[in-house]
Amino acid sequence: MKNYKRSVIALGTAAAFGGVWAQEKDLAPVSVQGGRDSDRLSLTAPSGSASRLGLTVRETPASVEVISQEVIQQRGARTLTEALRGAAGMAGGGAPASPTTLSTRGFSNILYLYDGIRMSGAGVTNRVQDTWNYERIEVLKGPASVLYGDSAIGGIVNFQTKHPDRDNPGIEFLAAYGSYGSHRAAFGVGGAVGESGAYRLDYSRNETKVGTIDRNSDTLDHLTAGLSFDLTGASRLELGLDYSRDKGRAYWGTPLVPASFATQPTGVVSTPDGRVIDARLARNNYNVLDDRNEAEATWLRARLTSRVTPAWTVRNEFAANRVDRLWRNSESAVFSAPDSITRDQTAIAHDQRYLFNRLDATHEGTLGGLKNKFVIGGEVSRTDFDNTRRFSNGTPATAALLRVSALNPSMGFYNEDPALTTGPGNRVDMTADVKNSSLFLEDAIKFSALTLVTGLRHDRTDVERSARDLNAGTFTSYGTQFRANSGRVGAVYDIDATSTVYAQYTNATIPVGSLFLLSAANSAFPQSKGEQAEVGFKQSLARLEWTAAAYRITLDDVLSRDPNNANLTVNNGRQSSRGIELAAAWRATRQLTLSGNVAALDAQFDNLIEAGGVSRVGNVPPNVPEQVVNLFAHYRFAGLPLDMLLSVNRTGKMYTDNANQIQINGYTTADFATSWRIDSTLLTFRVRNLTDKLYAFYAGRATSQVLLAPGRTFEVSAKFDF
Repeated sequence: MKNYKRSVIALGTAAAFGGVWAQEKDLAPVSVQGGRDSDRLSLTAPSGSASRLGLTVRETPASVEVISQEVIQQRGARTLTEALRGAAGMAGGGAPASPTTLSTRGFSNILYLYDGIRMSGAGVTNRVQDTWNYERIEVLKGPASVLYGDSAIGGIVNFQTKHPDRDNPGIEFLAAYGSYGSHRAAFGVGGAVGESGAYRLDYSRNETKVGTIDRNSDTLDHLTAGLSFDLTGASRLELGLDYSRDKGRAYWGTPLVPASFATQPTGVVSTPDGRVIDARLARNNYNVLDDRNEAEATWLRARLTSRVTPAWTVRNEFAANRVDRLWRNSESAVFSAPDSITRDQTAIAHDQRYLFNRLDATHEGTLGGLKNKFVIGGEVSRTDFDNTRRFSNGTPATAALLRVSALNPSMGFYNEDPALTTGPGNRVDMTADVKNSSLFLEDAIKFSALTLVTGLRHDRTDVERSARDLNAGTFTSYGTQFRANSGRVGAVYDIDATSTVYAQYTNATIPVGSLFLLSAANSAFPQSKGEQAEVGFKQSLARLEWTAAAYRITLDDVLSRDPNNANLTVNNGRQSSRGIELAAAWRATRQLTLSGNVAALDAQFDNLIEAGGVSRVGNVPPNVPEQVVNLFAHYRFAGLPLDMLLSVNRTGKMYTDNANQIQINGYTTADFATSWRIDSTLLTFRVRNLTDKLYAFYAGRATSQVLLAPGRTFEVSAKFDF
C-alpha cells in the first residue's frame, strides 16, 4: 500500500509536468527516414479493438494502447510476449503450457484476439509467435465482455496481421544473428492486383536459444497471406490464410532449495523459510532429454464489407481454425533433501477445431439532429476440443524412478512404462463441444463537445463435456449452459482540439474454469462477474502525447471454500484491484525522444478461503507485480543516419502462490541498440539484458519453481526495404 501511494504521487507529479512540456515552444520539423510511429502514442489513429464504431484512441472512453510494427522493430521485440511487456502495466510470459500469459490491472484473465476474432480457449492455447507477421498490437485495458464476450477481465489484446495495401507496394527482408546461434529470417511482399485488388505475403522463421539455461529454445515458422479486391463498386472481399508451426525445448522452471544446501545463494526470490535460488542450479533444465513442446495451426478468414446505402454498411466475417498441440515433459521439479530433485511426467495432446461467424450492420447519420453512429450484430461460434492427458502417479516407486541429482542430474528420457500412470485420473481422454451465440449493440452520439458511448451484449454458451478414465474404467458426460449480459457506458469530453477527459463503467463475465476442462462439479456454478469504473485524460500536442488513467476493478463469484465447511466449494470469493497508469511520448529535442509508461496498482483477494479453511484475504494474486515501469530514450544523431535506443524496465515484486509465501523479487533491466541506415538498409546491433541481471519473471510449473530470464545476449540484424 505504501508503494502504491508513492506511485500515485509520482504519477501526479508527472501529470503536472505535462502541462509545462505542453507550453514549451515547438521545435522545427526534423527529417528522419522511415515513419514516426515510435514517437507517438497513436491517439489520433482509429482502434478497431476498443470499438466497432471507428473511434480514434482519443475518442474512446477507455485506456487503449497501440504497439505499431515500427515500435516493435525499434525495441527489438522478437515475439508477441516481448512486445507486450513494453505496454503499460503488462508483465509475465507464462510457462510452456501457456507461454503468452500476461497480467494487467491485477488480473491474468486477458482475452486474445486474432485480427479482431477471439481465439477459442485463449490462455489455455496461446503459443509463442514471431512479431514480423503483425502490423500492430492493440491493448484495451479492463473488463470488455461487451465487445467480445467472456474472459476479458484484465483486458483485450488484438494481434493484427499485415494486410494487403495496394497504395504501399514493396518488398522487405530481415536477417538477424545472435548469441548461442539464435537467428531470424523473414520477408514480406505486397502490392496491387488488377484495378482494385491487393495482396500481401509474409513469412518468418525464428530460432531462439537461451544459452544460459540448458536445452531451452524455440523454433517458429509463420506464413501469413492476404488478398483483397472489389466485387462491385460498393463491396470488398478480404481473404486470409495463416499457417504457423512451433517446436521448442521446454524449460519449466528452476526449483528453490534450502539455504543450508545453497553455496551460491541469489536474491531472485524471498521466502519466510529462507529458501533461495542457488546459482549452481540456474543453468539446469530438469526436463527429460526427449521432451516435446510443439503446435501446428491453420487459420482461414474471409471478410465481406458492403456499403448498402450512404448511411448503412454491412460486414460479415468468417473464420476457421485448426490447431494440434503436444506436450510431453517432466514439468515439476521440486527439491528433496538431502540433494535431489523430484520430478513428474506429463503428456498432453490437443486436437482443436474452431468455426466463427460475425455479421454486423453500421449506421452513420443523425439522431434528433445530433451526430450518431451505431452498430448492431451477432456472432456464432463452435469449438470441438479433443484432449488426451497422461500423468505420472506420484507413488513412492514412481517418484524414486524419476528423481535426479540436483547438482549433477542425469535427465534421462521420457519413461513409457504404464506402471508410472496407474491410478484414477492419470490416463483420461476428454472432449469438449462449446457453442456460443451472441447479440451486440454499440452507439456513439455526440453532444457538441461531449460524446456518449454505450454498448450492450448478450451471450449464450452451451458446453458439452465427456471424460473417459482409462484406469478407472469409467465414462462420464455432462453439459451446462451460461447466459450473460454485459454493458458499457462511457463519456468523452473534448476540452479542446488536443485534449479529452473520459469516464466509463463496464462489466464482464468469466467462467470459473476453462470451458475445455470444466469439471462436472464446477459446471454447476455461474460465471464470475467483473466490473470496472475508470476515469482518464488524453492529450496530443506537437511534441508531446500523454495519457493518464485511474481505475477500480472487482471480480465476484470466484470459487472459494465454505468458511463453515472447508470441504465444500462455494462461489463467494472476491478479487479486486485499483490503480493508476501513465503513458507519454515526448520529443524533448530535435534528436531526442523520451517515451514510456508507469503503472501502479493495489491487487488483492477480498474473500478467498482455500483447502483446510485457510484464508487468503488481503493477499496478492500470483504473478501480479504491483509496479511496472518502462522507459525508452531514442536519440538520432544530427547529420548522421545513426540512432541509439536505451530501454529500461522496472518490475516490482510478485508471488508464485495465493499464500504469498514465495516472493519473486523485483528487478530492473536495460536493453541497448544502435542502428545505422545505408540507403534502404538498416543495420542494428542490440544488447539485451545489458547488465546480465539474474532474475525470475514468472512462476514455474510448481509454486516452488520460478522461470529464470535469459542472461545478456547480443544480436546483429539487417533490414532491407525495396
